Amino acid sequence: MKVKLIGLIAISLILVVANGFRGKPKQPMEYYGPYLLQELEYCIAELTKIRSNKTDLKLMRSSYHESRKHYKHIELFIEYCSPVESKYSINGPLVLKSDPEYGNKIFYPCGFQAIEEMLFDSENLDTNKLIRLVNDLLIELDKLKIYYQSIDLANEELLEMLQYELYRISSLNLNGYDATITLTGLQETIWCLDGMSELIECFGKSNLANKEVKKLGAVLSRQLDLSKSALMKGKTYNDFNRLPFIQLHINSLNKTIVKYHNATGLPWTQAKRALNLNNEFLFAEESFNMRYFSIYFNDTINLGLKRYIGEKIFFDPIISGNNGRSCATCHNPDLGFTDGFPKSIAMNESDELPRNAPTLLNVSFQQAFFYDGRAYQLEQQIIDVIHNPFEMAGDLTQITRLIQTNKDYKKLFSKAFDGTHDTMITPYAIISCLAEYERSLVSLNSRFDQFLRGDLKAMNSREINGYNLFAGKALCGSCHFFPIFNGTVPPFFNDTEFEILGTPSNANNQSLDPDLGRFNTTGVEIHKFAFKTPTVRNIELTAPYMHNGIYKTLDEVIEFYHKGGGLGFGFEVPNQTLPFDSLQLSITEKEEIVLFLKTLTDTTSYR
Repeated sequence: MKVKLIGLIAISLILVVANGFRGKPKQPMEYYGPYLLQELEYCIAELTKIRSNKTDLKLMRSSYHESRKHYKHIELFIEYCSPVESKYSINGPLVLKSDPEYGNKIFYPCGFQAIEEMLFDSENLDTNKLIRLVNDLLIELDKLKIYYQSIDLANEELLEMLQYELYRISSLNLNGYDATITLTGLQETIWCLDGMSELIECFGKSNLANKEVKKLGAVLSRQLDLSKSALMKGKTYNDFNRLPFIQLHINSLNKTIVKYHNATGLPWTQAKRALNLNNEFLFAEESFNMRYFSIYFNDTINLGLKRYIGEKIFFDPIISGNNGRSCATCHNPDLGFTDGFPKSIAMNESDELPRNAPTLLNVSFQQAFFYDGRAYQLEQQIIDVIHNPFEMAGDLTQITRLIQTNKDYKKLFSKAFDGTHDTMITPYAIISCLAEYERSLVSLNSRFDQFLRGDLKAMNSREINGYNLFAGKALCGSCHFFPIFNGTVPPFFNDTEFEILGTPSNANNQSLDPDLGRFNTTGVEIHKFAFKTPTVRNIELTAPYMHNGIYKTLDEVIEFYHKGGGLGFGFEVPNQTLPFDSLQLSITEKEEIVLFLKTLTDTTSYR
């Protein structure tokens, strides 16, 4: 009897253990974690070889490429989990950086891109500097290795990483944001897709996958292979036909990932981010979480009525101190919400304002406002303009009193802000309505957008080639980021970039414009002559161009960049971020860039 009992206990223990293994399948992160750490180790090992082979340039370059391969395999994870480290220490651009969040601290170019410049572009290689850059990068990667040993992410976050990487490929990797010297963006994109394949395999290995998930996983693997094959067929980085690749392959991959995610039954993360990823098309208005760009993230009641009120106020001269001008005075819908002047006319109607009036179309997609970035919220920008004695010369308290006496406004505000103090019409309510109207001026239905969504007749071959030039040889896409084409950096859209171009004081291109730009706001030396990168969407409607409105035509603008900006004209421009040598564009290529820019015209949101 005792032997039987022992036998039964033993069998029970075996069944419990077996069922325990079956009942607790390994999670995708348990499979991915070792791969992540292994790729980091490989990356570190190849960088270390640069130090040990410092007298052999060929071997150092080979080790650099190998290190980049392993970095790109896990870029999707590093950029998602460590975006600050990536921006400032690992893979930031080749420009000096200074962020108000860090006071007056200046971040010098470092990480992969700085090492790439030393290895592949320096006529006289400074080995000591190179080794310092390598050592600094090794320190950062060692920190990540320690941090990632204990990191654990939800399965849904791992899936969303895939979509953010698709966005990064489309807007950064294929637009010259890194690999600017070696021009290895096509090969590096293949490595990124390899990393995505590995993550999908980790989900496939786990026992979480149902039949539908396994089926979609196989589809996704095939699509990744097809995408890599398409990249392999590209002759050179500059010649690669990006737009059809994004339209066909990136869109297809995203569509399948969304289905895959939904099939797993996993939730979508509720983090306050710019993109709504549960959307089959990544680059449309509905893929953006517009509340992310608002200071009042949770104020979501009666937005339609608030926009209507905001529109009425926008065109009402009651907003100005002399009741003589409205917001539309400088932001005319017929001119793409600009005013057509080189510099806007001041309140006294005889003087000029310091700068050109920017478009308000897609104004939401920014994290800094005015050319010098002195405002960080749209609401702050509106208040600044109202109170500026040269622009509106208004007083929000007085404007509130005037609106309170208007019967029509009183009815509208009482409905829009029902149940709140703001039914009485407060400064907050007025600014909130104006901001909601301006946020509604989304312009993402141009011929370019229609092509991306699948209407292949929306653009012709010259316009498509114009985009390839814009993103490749002409280097425009490394500052005007796809798909909004302004300086707000995708895919997280939490940072707006400023560039130093060396803009001339007039169209004769004889002298540097004296406007110090962002320096007037920050006082940081490297911000002298720096200006926010504006959108080039609807640029066909918004002449004249540049912050001082000196160029009347797009041809003049392209020529300015073609010649290398201020330094190309011989001006003294410290820290110019624009390449200062000629872009070597032919007449035909310049024409095609302009043709592409005109495909970005879209007035459907306000007509």
